[in-house]
Amino acid sequence: MSDALSLEGVKTRIRGRHAFIHERVLELIVRESAENGSVRFSKAELACELGCCIRTLDRAVMRLRQGGYIKSKPVFQSNGAQLGNEYRATAKGAALAATFKTEREPRRR
Repeated sequence: MSDALSLEGVKTRIRGRHAFIHERVLELIVRESAENGSVRFSKAELACELGCCIRTLDRAVMRLRQGGYIKSKPVFQSNGAQLGNEYRATAKGAALAATFKTEREPRRR
């Protein structure tokens, strides 16, 4: 993955359970939207970093878009070839990502 884009700080556990791919992608897009306005990434590289297949990542992005949590727009080269998509979080997406909590502390007996 590019040096500018990192999964560092993106939670792997939320409320004591393993984080779903769409939750991790949302958290990444929310963070990058807040810092840079939007984010572009290679789905192949991000899927590899997340440990999932491209199809799973596609489903996660589609779910987030359909739910109104993110917006995307295509990015084109000057010759008209599509380079990929640019993603940004909506207010609804930022609000949902803010509810994610770190892993619960183990219960004491």
